[in-house]
Amino acid sequence: MRYQHSREESAEILRRALQLMSPHQAGYHPVSYAVWYEHAAELNPALSQELGKLLAADAPLSDADIGRLHALHIAGRDVQAFELAQSQLREVLGESEKQAIHAERTIKRFGVNLDDALRDAGRYGEGAGGFAEMLTRVLAEASQLQSVLGALHQQLAAQRQELDQVMEQLDRAQNEPLRDPLTGLKNLHALRRAIEARERSELAGVAFLTADVDHFKSINDTHGHVIGDKVLAKIAQILREHLTDEDLAARVGGDEFSIILPGKTLAAAAALAESIRATAARAVITRADGMQYVGAVTLSIGVAVGEPADTLESLRHRADEALYDAKEAGRNRIALPPGT
Repeated sequence: MRYQHSREESAEILRRALQLMSPHQAGYHPVSYAVWYEHAAELNPALSQELGKLLAADAPLSDADIGRLHALHIAGRDVQAFELAQSQLREVLGESEKQAIHAERTIKRFGVNLDDALRDAGRYGEGAGGFAEMLTRVLAEASQLQSVLGALHQQLAAQRQELDQVMEQLDRAQNEPLRDPLTGLKNLHALRRAIEARERSELAGVAFLTADVDHFKSINDTHGHVIGDKVLAKIAQILREHLTDEDLAARVGGDEFSIILPGKTLAAAAALAESIRATAARAVITRADGMQYVGAVTLSIGVAVGEPADTLESLRHRADEALYDAKEAGRNRIALPPGT
């Protein structure tokens, strides 16, 4: 997004944004700047509203919180604007191509009519010689114009092919904000888009897992963030090994992962979750020096299945409740929603 502020206005907004950022745990990086800048400048009401709810909890915001806000209210907006511009550009080029075809056909009919007129003029004999000569010149010009329009049509067709290739490249680049750079999995915004692509009733029967690395803060504090990142990357690898092309796994913040499993029953989803948990517990993480990281990497996983009235929030909430139960029961286990 381009911000329509003068240098002086931008400096004042940035000053306010930095004041707002300072009490929180999130780092001073471009994602944080964008979130707090748009909030301080009152450019993004939806962002400010959700940010206000988080601030009301009186807890410092983490990088995961800021990343989620950015993905949902800034990156998501840019994706939608790109898709709209892409569609409009294709429509304009397609309309130009249609107009060129129409003009080419019109000139062709014009040439045929002139040819008929030339033959008719020949019937009037020598007195009509000047008229026939004039018609011949006009016919030649019409033929030349038809040739030009034909070349234009070919050029537009070639440009359309080039545009499609450019759009494909831009589309790949634009989708990068939908992927978590550390694990290569989808992020929270991509998860939301996948759910929004379904009708609400289609959430019925969709299994949802929420997985969380046990004692992840302790892993980071004891062994460092490099080992912590390796743990997250290993969990992502395990998820990919257990899922099919129809399933979707996302890192939704920090050490939390969400998995969508279309068409799986609660029992089947629980069995898959148990297999993921058991595989993670056997994982071996090594340091850069080749020394083995000592200690089991365990997961707690909550399992839920969508109901007809579910939204992503309500389905995710039930899976989160099950996850909390797994944590309270001692971690390194799976749990189902209460009452199931």
